[in-house]
Amino acid sequence: MARIYSTVSNKGGAGKTTLVTLIAGEYALRGERVLLIDADPRLNLSGWWKLCRSKDNVPDNISVTIAASRRTIEAEIARLGQEFDLIIIDAPGVDSTIQETIIGSSELVLSPVQPGIKEIEAAGQTVAAVNQFNDRAGANIRHLNIRTRITLPARNLEAYRYVRPFVAGLREAGYQTALLDTELFERNVYREIQNGLGTLQMQPLTDPVKKARYEVQSLVDEIESKRPGEPIAAKDVAA
Repeated sequence: MARIYSTVSNKGGAGKTTLVTLIAGEYALRGERVLLIDADPRLNLSGWWKLCRSKDNVPDNISVTIAASRRTIEAEIARLGQEFDLIIIDAPGVDSTIQETIIGSSELVLSPVQPGIKEIEAAGQTVAAVNQFNDRAGANIRHLNIRTRITLPARNLEAYRYVRPFVAGLREAGYQTALLDTELFERNVYREIQNGLGTLQMQPLTDPVKKARYEVQSLVDEIESKRPGEPIAAKDVAA
């Protein structure tokens, strides 16, 4: 049965779909069969897939399906779970009645966090939702925060500096979550691949693409190191 990850944020435009396509391409390059489930009514993920098909840029080892209700999400997982190594669900960009189904189906929930107060608050809401589900169901679903769309000027913003202590405060309050060290910078190539260019890993190895590839490789390595097992260590949110 495939392991299942999801990208969840209660704020639209947080970077969930970009995150999905970036890590999916890396997992596929490593030989994993990856199924992407577009559960967001805006259909950004499936829109990217249609553009890839129209431009003959369909990546190997990746498939995309649409499932916008609790029943269809569960049905697609049951129907296709044996055919793939990894399923990644792109959740709606606003709080939704299917969010609990998506969280409950996942072993890892990833929240992209841009350097902005609303984005940070949205990640905190997801942390609460994951922990509430764990408490109610006796589950061990992990929640990970990933800083995205980072620029050098943004690192001087108060909101950027607030991300780490915010996550540390959640942990002190008893929430199980972690802030990953790897950051996704604001890169033109990340925007360009959404226009049907396939995955990052399919792009010519220019210097900008090499930097982006290294960034995403590091991110996937770190995500895999946080899969359920030992409790998340305090060092995961340390300075």
